[in-house]
Amino acid sequence: MRKYMIVGGWGLVALILVSCSPSRNNSGEGGGTAVAVPTVAVPATPTQVEATVAAVVVLATPTQVETTVAPLSTPLPGRDEESGRGGAMPSTEVIEPQLTATAAALSAGTPRPTGYAAFDIAYSDLSEEVATQNLIDLLATNRGCLLPCWWGIQLGQTNVSELESIFVPLGFNWHRGSDSLRDNTPYKASVFITAEEDVVQSITVRGGAGEETYDQNEAWRPYAIPQILERYGVPEEVYVYYPFRFDPGGLSAYHLFLYYPDLGIEIDYLGKATVLDDRAGWAEACPNILETDDINLFLFQPAMVPNYRERTLPVSSLPLPELPEGTDPYDVVSWVESTQSSLAAFEQLFTEAEEGTVCFEFKTHWTDN
Repeated sequence: MRKYMIVGGWGLVALILVSCSPSRNNSGEGGGTAVAVPTVAVPATPTQVEATVAAVVVLATPTQVETTVAPLSTPLPGRDEESGRGGAMPSTEVIEPQLTATAAALSAGTPRPTGYAAFDIAYSDLSEEVATQNLIDLLATNRGCLLPCWWGIQLGQTNVSELESIFVPLGFNWHRGSDSLRDNTPYKASVFITAEEDVVQSITVRGGAGEETYDQNEAWRPYAIPQILERYGVPEEVYVYYPFRFDPGGLSAYHLFLYYPDLGIEIDYLGKATVLDDRAGWAEACPNILETDDINLFLFQPAMVPNYRERTLPVSSLPLPELPEGTDPYDVVSWVESTQSSLAAFEQLFTEAEEGTVCFEFKTHWTDN
């Protein structure tokens, strides 16, 4: 982990410049007795750095200390047959990491920096291979908790100051200014935290892979639609629409949203669709976790985010035709309206057929199709 200490301040610089400026005689001409600028010593360790006229950057000495990360093998509650939720996740072993003294101090409650905090990053020094395995383990086990908990981060309970000491040793970079975790792997997994008084309130996750690395989406299989339905049941709300073309003349797409507002869970998927030539204004999508370009989650405390739908699916993003006054635009892109079927049919479609063979047709609402 790279740590830097920046020493200096405008007030201190001004004071030293004034005290070190050469004296002048009474006639106003230059000259007089030269005043030597004092040499400022920079000690070998960053704990005794003295001020200099310009800011001095000193590389912190990384004293390695051991830390214990909560095991990823914590079992989940048993499945509730009545509600259809719960169930055990596979266990896995975690490599106990090394943590620099600076991160350990932060986890103990050292205040987070201000000012140029957006560039204040705690870097992980794990190899890509080890960091990748840790990410796969996190996606497989969720550190022993159910959504909306994410990787052991409990909404309304976990303090932001704890996250650096947990996740940097696992291979993530911690961006203190934006309270976000960025992975150092080919799997594309970023976590963004919203906090109040340093307590996590909501979590946004961005994941998935590009077309050339679709095989890496295998790690995201626990969040494939059939697995989500198995663990959390039928969503209260489902929306699907044709958002845009990836590029002019390029492939078309579908965007599918699943909402569990009573649980505080939103999951959406972005993938390729096909505009139908024999059914004007309609497209076909065949969701498959290995061919999904984006997998996103918004996790929140139920009843604490009443505008969850507007936050994750703003009306301005919907490519809708002009609607009659009083029409709810979300009704137009609901699964029921867009596919002219039911939520029960949605569940049946994704639970009774093998993944990769499921396809459905939906309205595009584009006037040029």
